[in-house]
Amino acid sequence: MPLDKLPDLMPPAEVIEVAKRLIVAGQTDPARRLLERVKDKAPDPVDVKFLLGTIAVAEKRYADAVKIYRDILTDKPGLTRVRLELARALFLNKEDEAAEHHFHLVLATEPPGPVADNIHKFLDAIRARKTFRYSFSLAAAPDTNINVAPADERVDLFGLPFVLDRNARQKSGIGMVVSGGADYSPSLNDRTKLETNVFVRHTEYSGSTFDDTLVSVAAGPSFRWPKTVISTQATGYYRWYGHRAYNRSVGGQVSWEQDVARRWRVSATASYQYVDYLINDQLDGPLYSLVSSATYGLSSRSFLRAIVAVDYERASARSLRNWDVRFGLGFYREFGWGIVAYLQPEITFNPYEGVQAAFGKRRNDREYRVGLSLLKRDINLWGFSPELRYTFVRNDSSISFYSYTRHRVEIGVSRKF
Repeated sequence: MPLDKLPDLMPPAEVIEVAKRLIVAGQTDPARRLLERVKDKAPDPVDVKFLLGTIAVAEKRYADAVKIYRDILTDKPGLTRVRLELARALFLNKEDEAAEHHFHLVLATEPPGPVADNIHKFLDAIRARKTFRYSFSLAAAPDTNINVAPADERVDLFGLPFVLDRNARQKSGIGMVVSGGADYSPSLNDRTKLETNVFVRHTEYSGSTFDDTLVSVAAGPSFRWPKTVISTQATGYYRWYGHRAYNRSVGGQVSWEQDVARRWRVSATASYQYVDYLINDQLDGPLYSLVSSATYGLSSRSFLRAIVAVDYERASARSLRNWDVRFGLGFYREFGWGIVAYLQPEITFNPYEGVQAAFGKRRNDREYRVGLSLLKRDINLWGFSPELRYTFVRNDSSISFYSYTRHRVEIGVSRKF
């Protein structure tokens, strides 16, 4: 009897069992035709979709498999087996960054030893083979405080009242933000790579007074072991504000990443930069920084991330030297309908060392920040997905001139490839 006649003679559940036996026997084409015939009548549509994804992988149609698995997770993000197969299909399709992300989410479910070991082999292979990586995003950005300034119209300087210029007071606007980056990481030997990257970000507002452009570069070797990566890089950046040179830096950094356990990952970066402010020599000086994070996988669809960062800016003028101590806690969650959310509240303590002569007191700031990003993964146009970002900032300062609030939204699209 021709296989194509089976859906007319057998219940869908029995046809699916026949298709499974065909897949095991390597006869993927007839299995796919049978499944396509009964997928709308199947008692468990997810089972059929999963089998179609399995067939797509077997036939080396990895992009099709990725789409099938993503469609399943859009409605049922808690299916760990599907997420594991998605990660493997992404790896086979050489979408390494996405594959790495999903492999780590699966590890958070504490899979059996052999499965975890196999995942670590995939992660090691990803780190070994990635050579090129690019990213690009474009967004409209309504902002209530584009110049990060106070709302007050007056300020007391040297004990006398002054009226602030309009550009020195809080100003709202809508900007366009364009950013992109490229990484090139050729292998030097089995465990060593040369990590180089460049990143560009430009924010454009009406007129040019508050336009902001940053170009940063980094290059240096990285050393890789099965669960550890250590890299050292020379770094530098150049920034323009209002289309005028604002500052530039040169320095270096050392980074460490470690898979501690199936649920835990930690990282730390220590850096030094000498920053040259082209607008004010009193701001010139070294910047020392240490940023650390610990990520704990809650499930195959969520994780927590704790962040601690300490900066010390040793400006030429003692009154401008300051510490910056930041604490943050991030929460990542994949919901149904293809929605991915990341929420991160932060608090930063920012004391200065000396008295600022113009105000007659020492500056001491405390900043509260909340960031929320929403991504709609099931909408994909030429690789771009829509993204919404919201940031709220309130800075309380012992000098009222430096106190401000800010609401910023970025609505756009992004792509990593």
